[in-house]
Amino acid sequence: MLQQISDLTGKTCPESPNYLCIRSRINQLIEQYLAPVILSDHLTDLPVQFSQPHQRPWNRIDWKGIHYSQIRGIDPALFVQILAGAAEIESPIRSYSRESWDYMRSLHEPMAHFLGGTYGEDESIQVVGIWEKEERQHCPALKKMYQQLTGHKLTIKPNAVAGYQPVGTPWEDACHHLFSRVSTEWSAIAVYLWMMAHSTGALQNAIAQLLQDEVNHLAKFWGFSRWFFSGSFINRVQKSAGHILGLAQHHKSDRTNGNEILNVGQLVQQAPYAMELGFTFLRVLVTLRHWDRELSRSFLTHLFGPMPNLAGTETIAIAA
Repeated sequence: MLQQISDLTGKTCPESPNYLCIRSRINQLIEQYLAPVILSDHLTDLPVQFSQPHQRPWNRIDWKGIHYSQIRGIDPALFVQILAGAAEIESPIRSYSRESWDYMRSLHEPMAHFLGGTYGEDESIQVVGIWEKEERQHCPALKKMYQQLTGHKLTIKPNAVAGYQPVGTPWEDACHHLFSRVSTEWSAIAVYLWMMAHSTGALQNAIAQLLQDEVNHLAKFWGFSRWFFSGSFINRVQKSAGHILGLAQHHKSDRTNGNEILNVGQLVQQAPYAMELGFTFLRVLVTLRHWDRELSRSFLTHLFGPMPNLAGTETIAIAA
């Protein structure tokens, strides 16, 4: 038997939490899962992954313990619609990882392997990348949550993936792509934090497993891009925020089971969720800002080696 899971904030969540209560819960969850020391540990793990790939283990999930009563302060039907939309966005991980591998393979082979794995001469996948191994657990987990809450299996239409589309130098294309990955992780973290603030018990614990993967990946992508592409914090935030707006527009007309997906762009139009989500996005950003100040050039050089000077080059190979 699994031990009964209490609320991850350490406090009992009321059945109808108000805005201030949700804000407090979001702050507690951010302190617990996005503390600078946690982000630094995830980043420090990246060069280890290059030589010794290892998947982050999940805590056990009490799937049968997930129940509608664990949804707090939001219409359960709306909550499960968000789950369905998240599952659809998370589903085409094989395409996502191949896309990332294509952008990084000529610039940084170890990072390409972490993202997309290893391919044979016939272009068939030989070794699945760690990022893909971790991310491909998300869609099945979201579908299990959906089925446990509704009693129905979720049939989804996978999100469309643009694929490798070079438009500039390999360095410029990879820079643009990696910032899109940062924006995706940032968005996922904000949404999962918000969902955890509106849930408790086994349901909240299940979402926490996805959240921790996204935090792990955001720390790795942010720190690696800070070393590899340099640039100011504001510049990187502007690029990432632009990608987030693009994601909202991209998912606007996607559908799940014939119903409109509830994406972030639509969700923020439903008060008071707009304030809650806006607060969550900004709190994650502030946390990143504090952590970014700790990423000195000497620390990044210690992790990854001398800063590459790659802009304008056509073919680059970097040692791990």
